[in-house]
Amino acid sequence: MGDAFEPLRLPRVAIIGAGVSGLLLAQGLQKNGFDVTVYERESYPGEKMREWTMLLHWALPIVQNILPPHVFDNLRSAYTDPHYAYEKAKEVIPYYNGQTGKLAFSVSDAVRRVSRTRLRQVCSKGIDIRWGKQLKTLELDLTPDGDATLVFDDGEAVKVDLVIGADGSHSAVRQWLLGAEASKPSDSGKVIGSGIFKYDTGAQAKIIRMDHPICVIAPTADGAIFSAVQNVPDPKDPANWTFHVAKVWKDNVDLLVGQEAIAKTKALTGPDVSEPFRSAIEWIPDNANFFISQLRYWVTVPWDNRRGRVALVGDAAHCLLPGRGQGLNHAVKDVDQLISQLVEAKEMRKTFQEALNAYEADVFVRGRKAVLESVEDTETITKAKTMEKSRPANQGFALSA
Repeated sequence: MGDAFEPLRLPRVAIIGAGVSGLLLAQGLQKNGFDVTVYERESYPGEKMREWTMLLHWALPIVQNILPPHVFDNLRSAYTDPHYAYEKAKEVIPYYNGQTGKLAFSVSDAVRRVSRTRLRQVCSKGIDIRWGKQLKTLELDLTPDGDATLVFDDGEAVKVDLVIGADGSHSAVRQWLLGAEASKPSDSGKVIGSGIFKYDTGAQAKIIRMDHPICVIAPTADGAIFSAVQNVPDPKDPANWTFHVAKVWKDNVDLLVGQEAIAKTKALTGPDVSEPFRSAIEWIPDNANFFISQLRYWVTVPWDNRRGRVALVGDAAHCLLPGRGQGLNHAVKDVDQLISQLVEAKEMRKTFQEALNAYEADVFVRGRKAVLESVEDTETITKAKTMEKSRPANQGFALSA
């Protein structure tokens, strides 16, 4: 297509961000013969990123398609409870009315709850990751077969052919493509108090987990409480179970951490909250790794792929709120779609610009719809009075038509 980028060699691909999206993409492209390097601002795995758990459901078969078999075979190690008999037990996520304590509805699906940290570990296997690389700017030579130059804050400059931003909700690549204002996430008006920790006793852990072995959601009058296991080293030793506990409510807090965040979350969880959800909050240990932050979203708007040189995936392309657990699944869909298109270009069935255009034709529409739905879902599912009218109640976790 005119002076669009068409390399004379196998293109060198740079992925910015070693989150789940970036690592899945690296695995899939490397599996298909691409030369891939991932650049990550963390100096080492887990340096700055908070841990949380995520739902993998309609995109689970896609993950198997993306990953090489020897990597996919280790996926179970990323499950929050790798001992749970997913293949035999009925997979149900219960939603309780957090005021009455009564079960409102359940979502039954092929659901896996995964640890973000452990999923990253699985997807890192065999990938060239350059740690401590904060992207400063990107320079493009738009002549045919010209280079894209990545400039990092340590002064290193790296020349590649394709740049893919998988660098999260505050994506530097998205900002470079769209500018600071258009790429800025929006405040939702809701905050999340969230933490990963062990309860003080095994008895407490067993009580918190009694309503479901994997996770449970309990909307109340003014917010929703979420409780899930994050790691189960030994199913017979509840004292060593680690939990991911969170609460979402309306507020304008920007960031609180540690004891201040725990105290505020406990103070907002009163006697009107039913058990065991009230205790899930009240029993948070004083030394827990806990924070409160604003929930933010970014609604997808079209970007210019610079003649087939730059793309976005995952939260960089559509930053969802957590109302229906769709974020990871849409990120997986992005990765699969982008790999398919780039393989077609590699096999010279289309140009690289045509490949990115085709990918964007899907993500511009699907991503925008997913974000807007997530804003609605986070509003309806965090209130007991509207939870039974929500998408989770009426559509489950299925991909919206």
